[in-house]
Amino acid sequence: MDSSFALGRLEINSPMVNMGTRLSGSVKEKNAQGGSQAAHLNGCVPLSHQVAGHKYGVDKVGILQHPDGTVLKQLQPPPRGPREMQFYSMVYAEDCCDPCLLDLQHHLPKYFGTWSSPESPNELYLKLEDVTRRFQKPCIMDVKIGQKSYDPFASYEKRDQQIKKYPLMEEIGFLVLGMR
Repeated sequence: MDSSFALGRLEINSPMVNMGTRLSGSVKEKNAQGGSQAAHLNGCVPLSHQVAGHKYGVDKVGILQHPDGTVLKQLQPPPRGPREMQFYSMVYAEDCCDPCLLDLQHHLPKYFGTWSSPESPNELYLKLEDVTRRFQKPCIMDVKIGQKSYDPFASYEKRDQQIKKYPLMEEIGFLVLGMR
């Protein structure tokens, strides 16, 4: 079964989770080596090692780094954002006993609930582990895997736009969006 299809069927039935901070360290320590970055939301800065996707300050939605070192990914509008949050909540639920979901924990960034700034409490971000944090010069590649780059519930216009944008994806089954 196509994993995006399976995820598309998740139902939102649990309250939003805010598990708070669980990491130590500081982005300031990391930024001291690589130069200074201007602070944005409550000390959060654009993710310095993002290689593709929506960039904070350029697009409305972007990826930020929290002062504690976690990555903040803004929740997309429904149904995609709530579905993604529900997915992480299921995988990292304390009472999770599904062997497939437990195995996924070894392949996903740790999930620390949601975060929002006091100034914009309705703008929710997923709070995730920065899996590159322990590396001084991480090699990063953003790859779309699969033959389709659109959600199974996407509109005809979105499907058509994605097929035109990535014409060889159906044939080769993946697409490299960025790397460094």
